[in-house]
Amino acid sequence: MAKIPYAMAIGNWLPYSETFIYDQVKHARRYEPYVLARGLNPARENFPYDHVTSLGALERALYYAALPSGKFVRTIRESGAKFVHAHFGTNGALVAATANKADVPLVVTLHGVDVGILLNERIPVDYLFYKRTYKRMFETAQLLLPASQELADCLVQLGAPESKIQIHRLGVDTSAFTPFTRPERPAQFLMIGRQVEKKGFEYGIRAFAKIAGKHKESTLTLIGKGPLQEQLQSLAAELGVQDKVIFKGSVNAQLMPALLENYDVLVAPCIVAKNNDRDSGLIVLKEAGASAMASIGTFCGGLPEIIDDGRTGMLVGQRDTEKLAECMDALASDYSLRTRMGAAARAKIESDYDTVKQNERLEEIFDTILRGM
Repeated sequence: MAKIPYAMAIGNWLPYSETFIYDQVKHARRYEPYVLARGLNPARENFPYDHVTSLGALERALYYAALPSGKFVRTIRESGAKFVHAHFGTNGALVAATANKADVPLVVTLHGVDVGILLNERIPVDYLFYKRTYKRMFETAQLLLPASQELADCLVQLGAPESKIQIHRLGVDTSAFTPFTRPERPAQFLMIGRQVEKKGFEYGIRAFAKIAGKHKESTLTLIGKGPLQEQLQSLAAELGVQDKVIFKGSVNAQLMPALLENYDVLVAPCIVAKNNDRDSGLIVLKEAGASAMASIGTFCGGLPEIIDDGRTGMLVGQRDTEKLAECMDALASDYSLRTRMGAAARAKIESDYDTVKQNERLEEIFDTILRGM
């Protein structure tokens, strides 16, 4: 049976931080995406896919002016795409004029920063186009798919029609992660993500420093890069744990399943940043759970939907280094506790966040679009 074509509007094809998009493409069953990319990322060779249309410099400039892209309209028409599905509100706002021009419905998945940034009084220059156009996106889109309940509430606050909002949580490829019973060893802590304010890595380092004297063979590893790296390295030195806080840099997403087996507890001390950016459905939390790893997170964004406090991991208040340190100490001190939590985390990810199941649910949402045409 032939698959149903649709257009998928994204930013660049494809950075490692957006591998969830590639998972969605790979696991499409009844629908076939034709990617509309603003540009191409140097990492794209790691994400091979035939149906990718990208814009040149001039075309991109016109697209940023919220004008319809002739190239994208042709792709939609030639592929027979039934609708456009945009990842991130920014791409939804940009592609809205193109969807109108091609006379196809628009669906937009919202992930976090694309909602939080609109709550600011002051908008960064590179988001001004979005501030001008997001309301048109709300009007044009048939469906808005926030990745968490908190984002859904924020959309309502911004004026999005509740009738258009349906929560859809992203999944991870559980088949790529082997549930791993870690050996009884000094706990090795891990934080993953861009070194930016919303990740709260400062608080993870401060909490770890409080327990480092007691757990002398434990370490805290940071994977990822970002503008705050030097600041975080200086903080580790200031707190006297520079030899136990390891900055590993970026890691190829394909290596993540094997890498996670070397660590025992994922720490995600996320916060709502000053610009209202926040994480919604944190992918690394789901990947850690898929590998049967216990996690510590915060009451922020979509994290409480992923971590069942006291069962699959632990939750603390944002910026609460004392409580965070207590949780790190508890898991470092109790091998059986972190093993039980890891097993429960794997079961939850299989049930609620498996990418195949979530993609099936997304395609059921797509079915509603077709029934309304």
